[in-house]
Amino acid sequence: MTGFLKFVWREHRVLGLVTAAALAALTLFSAQFVAEALYFANPANQERPVEPWMSLRYVERSWDLTKPDMFAIIGFDPDTPPGKVPHSVGEFLRESGMSLEAFQARVEDAQEQRPRKGVE
Repeated sequence: MTGFLKFVWREHRVLGLVTAAALAALTLFSAQFVAEALYFANPANQERPVEPWMSLRYVERSWDLTKPDMFAIIGFDPDTPPGKVPHSVGEFLRESGMSLEAFQARVEDAQEQRPRKGVE
């Protein structure tokens, strides 16, 4: 194996570096995917009460909503540039003047409208 690595380093250095970088990126993205899958597979992390520190994406994933659902909840067009959308629930609440309880009610209503997975 070390002979092969020496050959690649000597004869195809750029290709070897590009391959190593691609493998490193694959490893990082795979680890992030597995970590998120395990986190949201835990029932304790699903449908948690909304708190101001939560990102809108966290609420979206935790409550099994789609991006269009979340944009409808906050009253933004889905094509709004990312820099114009609030990053956290607290930021949205400060900008909109909405109460946390009203936001929670909107999230629950949106979830009730969504069809349940595996239920017909």
